[in-house]
Amino acid sequence: MALSLVYRDEATDDIAEAMRWYRSKQDGLDERFLLEVLACEAMMLQFPKGAAVVYKRFRQVLVKGFPYVMVYGVRDNGLIVYRVFHTSQHPKKKFKKRK
Repeated sequence: MALSLVYRDEATDDIAEAMRWYRSKQDGLDERFLLEVLACEAMMLQFPKGAAVVYKRFRQVLVKGFPYVMVYGVRDNGLIVYRVFHTSQHPKKKFKKRK
C-alpha cells in the first residue's frame, strides 16, 4: 500500500515564502528549490523512517543545496510535513505552529 503525504498549512506557507524570495534573487532559483523539495518528498516516501528522530515524533531531511530542512512525522499510512524550515531560525521554532 502506498503511503499518503500531507502538507500542513505551515509547510506550504514556508515553501511559498521561500519560492518568492528565491524568485526575487535569481530567475529559476525558485524552481530549483521546488525540485529539491520534491526530491526530499520522494526520499521520505521511499524511506519514511530513514531520517533520524530529532524531537519527540519529528524527523527531518535536508533540502540539498538550500539552507532548509523538511520536518515531518510518520503516521499509520502516511507522512505529515509540518514545516519546511530555514535553518537560520531558532531550532525551537520548528516545532511550534506559526501565528
